[in-house]
Amino acid sequence: MDELEFALLEIGGTPFEEFSMDYLRAQGYDVHESGSQGRDGGWDARVEIGGKKGIAHASKRKDWKVKLRKDAEKVEDLEEERNENYDIFVFLTNRHVSGEQELEIESETEEEYGWNLILHHQTKILGELRQNYPELADRHLGVDIGGGPDYLDELKVLREDRLDKIQDRGGEAEGLDDGPVVVLHVIPNSVFSYETIQPSEVLTPLVIGDTNTFAGETRGKMKFTHETRGDGYAFIRNDSLFETATTSMFHEGHEEGELWISGIVQSGGTGLDGAVILTLRQALEALSDAGLSGVASVCLSFLNAENVKLLRNTGVRKPFHSPPTFGETRYSTEFVTVDVSETEIIQGVEPMLSEVWRQFGAEEGTKNIDEGEWQGGRINVNAGNLNKGDK
Repeated sequence: MDELEFALLEIGGTPFEEFSMDYLRAQGYDVHESGSQGRDGGWDARVEIGGKKGIAHASKRKDWKVKLRKDAEKVEDLEEERNENYDIFVFLTNRHVSGEQELEIESETEEEYGWNLILHHQTKILGELRQNYPELADRHLGVDIGGGPDYLDELKVLREDRLDKIQDRGGEAEGLDDGPVVVLHVIPNSVFSYETIQPSEVLTPLVIGDTNTFAGETRGKMKFTHETRGDGYAFIRNDSLFETATTSMFHEGHEEGELWISGIVQSGGTGLDGAVILTLRQALEALSDAGLSGVASVCLSFLNAENVKLLRNTGVRKPFHSPPTFGETRYSTEFVTVDVSETEIIQGVEPMLSEVWRQFGAEEGTKNIDEGEWQGGRINVNAGNLNKGDK
């Protein structure tokens, strides 16, 4: 247990109430306090986010599930008294909640009350503090994580170490062909803790750009799989790191030495954006099914892709329409954050995908996503579906 986790676990009732208010506001909620509180940090407020209204409760009780159910009953009474219809029920706890527990209580709440339960628990809160809100950790928990080697530095060190191995075709990457490589990393915040998962019980991860999944195999501390038609691979380690890499998404053009990667959905292909979204969904499903919860950092990298061009439409291969090349021998996007148990990820990964499109010279970013919804072609493959309007 590190200093930050200890401080969150040992926080007092009133300080946890104050922390909860600031944490939700940092997350984008409009928070209107009711003034109700208790010794255990119990607190409630009216909240609104994305046009959805509801009530938030916070508690540091060990029996968080019992408290959540009691608070849900109170919210139902409040809904009737005020003659209001709530969309969401937000609950904050500083206790550990497993992925399975989270899914069960979400389903139970929706079935019982019709609300979307948004559960902010220990693992998720710690991840958000380390990556996005270090000032809240300093202000409310007295832990300075803003200076020196911080969480973002750890993420970058881990990523660069893995990219070194791929570029040298070492370890799991030894079977990759020569040439450019696209790499997707999903790094849950539990990677830097002692929390582990059982590889033998993990769903088979999907290779980026692939459209089928097989049973995979357990290799020591990881669940590993190869691309069905190509040299790509994917794995999930017991520390929950997900990595997939392939050279198969790059194709030769009409001119000698010309290389392309498709940015659009074509017959028999998902395109770059579609491949990232489908692969990420599969990885998050596997991690959540293995009992993991909280948030994960996602990053897309390109190796030796300096001469690659992005196919943006069917006529772009004509010489006078030829777009710029990628221009970088080694490039990684900024990290984006996703919830491990969340399936609606498109809005969260859009900044990462648009960053890649702009690197290819498309200043407007990806054209496959608009206002957080998928607008590209429909994809129906063994690994999952992607339809217009998906979020």
